[in-house]
Amino acid sequence: MHDHYPTILAPHDHDRLQAMMCTMIGARTPLADLLRRKLSAAVVMLAADIDADVAASGRRIRFKVDGDESVESTLTWHAEDRDDSGTLSLQQMRGLSLLGLRAGQSISYPTDTRRNEFAEIEHVFPDEAEAAVGDPDQADPSLADQAEA
Repeated sequence: MHDHYPTILAPHDHDRLQAMMCTMIGARTPLADLLRRKLSAAVVMLAADIDADVAASGRRIRFKVDGDESVESTLTWHAEDRDDSGTLSLQQMRGLSLLGLRAGQSISYPTDTRRNEFAEIEHVFPDEAEAAVGDPDQADPSLADQAEA
């Protein structure tokens, strides 16, 4: 099991995990166990201080499960939506397991059927807002005009 990595969390993600844990006190489910693991390894940082290669809510990631084909999804706190294959809910085992890991890190976790999955983050895409701040050429020119006015 690859749970020796710290779980790097923004305060809002840590608060959501704490709230989830409050609803599962005493539970011995795989999801409750994973929540305990994540919270016990949590390193809470300001969102602006979290490196761009860390999987956080709202970020798009590319990952593999059990060495299969790569998948790209945006991590979200919304409940699982079967019609939206572009998002991965942090309220589900797979999404929660990837939260707080860096590109290149992996984790194994049990599924609802008690089979273990092995997931690896291949890439974390930069947030569009962060990219615009970091690269003035990518900033929206209309925003610059408004700031000068």
